Amino acid sequence: MIPSVLNGMNGTIDSYKYEIKKMMKKHHILTPVIGLICILLLQVGCSDPWDEHARENEGLTNEPLLERLDEESEASEFMKLLHSSGVDKVLDGNNAYTVFVPDNNSVQAVAASLQNNAEALERFVKNHIAVSTHRLNASADTVRLTMLSGKTLDFVNSEIDGVAFSKTNQAGADGLYHLITDALTPRQSLWEYLNEHADEAQNAFILSLNAYNLYDTAVVEDPADYYLNNEFLRNVGDMRDENQRFTYFVLKDADFTADAQQFLPYINYRNHADSSYAISQYEIVKDLLFKQAYSKENLPAMLLSASEVSFPVDKSAISQSVRLSNGWVHILDRSTLPVVNKLVDTYVQGEEPWGFSASVAERTFHRVRKDPFGELFTDIMIQNHGVSSLQVAYQTPRMYSTTYDVYWRALNDVQANVFQQQVGIFEFDTRPSEDNPEQEVREPIYIFPYTNVEQNNYSEVYLGEFTLADYNRIVPVLQGAATTANGNNTLVLDYLRFVPKLKTN
Repeated sequence: MIPSVLNGMNGTIDSYKYEIKKMMKKHHILTPVIGLICILLLQVGCSDPWDEHARENEGLTNEPLLERLDEESEASEFMKLLHSSGVDKVLDGNNAYTVFVPDNNSVQAVAASLQNNAEALERFVKNHIAVSTHRLNASADTVRLTMLSGKTLDFVNSEIDGVAFSKTNQAGADGLYHLITDALTPRQSLWEYLNEHADEAQNAFILSLNAYNLYDTAVVEDPADYYLNNEFLRNVGDMRDENQRFTYFVLKDADFTADAQQFLPYINYRNHADSSYAISQYEIVKDLLFKQAYSKENLPAMLLSASEVSFPVDKSAISQSVRLSNGWVHILDRSTLPVVNKLVDTYVQGEEPWGFSASVAERTFHRVRKDPFGELFTDIMIQNHGVSSLQVAYQTPRMYSTTYDVYWRALNDVQANVFQQQVGIFEFDTRPSEDNPEQEVREPIYIFPYTNVEQNNYSEVYLGEFTLADYNRIVPVLQGAATTANGNNTLVLDYLRFVPKLKTN
């Protein structure tokens, strides 16, 4: 009976289980025999890693990949370029490769432009070869292949870089090849595009940051990488990176200059006109780069920059689009980003303090709470600490020189009494104290009055407004009541919100 059950092994596991149960009822098979059958079934049901490996390499022959390619009639034009470029020496059998071979018509269309440029020829050929074996990818998952040219191409939905396959998974002893319907001509990266179009004002400004620091506190993170001194590459997006994807909008020179001038009133950097204008240019261009690649047809109606600025997309303003190896460039024939969109709120999270005026770690609690709408949030509460006028300091990123409305959310939900606290706004940079020149202090910008923290109030509370004259960081300070009495000097904060106001003149 056992041989007949195991014969062929073409049924499903469930059908085998059913047969076993019938045998057990009918013939009372001994337990050891059943155990043996179960072990055999487990072996059939489980995937053997070696079998998976064998299937992955199914179809490989002992014939070298180069020989297979030389025998492929539709690869003849590409193989001429492969041999004349010297890249054929790379396919020496020591490593596995995948070659994406453009058909003869595709190669003939570009061959003339490569005849007298050995460097371009080699780069073209290498852009069709990837290390390791890559079978047809018919799924919706994008696989990014790094080609020998250094470019990264998207392999997805039976396409490579948007080019379809005409013949797939052709195997040699040391790799695979696929026939494709068009050539994979190497495209410029966004960084290469910028350098080629350095005569345009917006691009020239980004390139100028290779040698010019916007802020006098700027440092080079990696002295071995000259370009990391460029604050745009470091803080906004490294456009050299072939593994990232970008969408970059370029303003015409007059529009870029006009936008920078219009935004200049919000950038008063240490009363220095040249630095302020450079930073204003930076503030314009940093919201024109996005870390997703969108063709003109696929652009959404709104994009969000890394600095949370909403960028309305007006496709009618795009006069030209350029596809790159790591994204798209769209040339705008008019400015589309209103100043008001750039004036985004700045949040200071209560649970992320910069420092304390006294050591109160054991009386400091980071709490997780749920608001009436079911949203979780984290705040800070410092309770029963016994310190009069306890201060908690925070810091912000650089903020525009304008007037701000200030709000807090502070939840008093564990005390039976209402208590008071206040917020002070201080300069980020320290100055020598007038009383003691050897001691450095932070000058106050504005001190809000003490405000009640009402019980179980989940709403924002408006504190007032202040004006920031300089484009700089600030130090908000949360201060408790001037008493040592527990319950009256409690501090609590979910967040502070700074809302910049649009200037009217």
